[in-house]
Amino acid sequence: MLKFLTLVLLIAAVWFGFKFVARTQAIAKAKREMQARREAGLPRPRPRDAQEMVRCASCGVYVSATKTSACGRPDCPYR
Repeated sequence: MLKFLTLVLLIAAVWFGFKFVARTQAIAKAKREMQARREAGLPRPRPRDAQEMVRCASCGVYVSATKTSACGRPDCPYR
């Protein structure tokens, strides 16, 4: 049983180690790209616009507040 537990812990350590290294490399790559954009005089990339959402009273699904559409239920308030 001790050998099995040791093997599981070793596999978990390797798995999380690879994830940590990959995340660290992705962050470093993003920093390099941002630095290159700054040096080239390019603006920062714009974040995606968020939309206001409202909850349908009959089914509970969230829909866009500006483009509400019916969910198909007879008691849907958005027709």
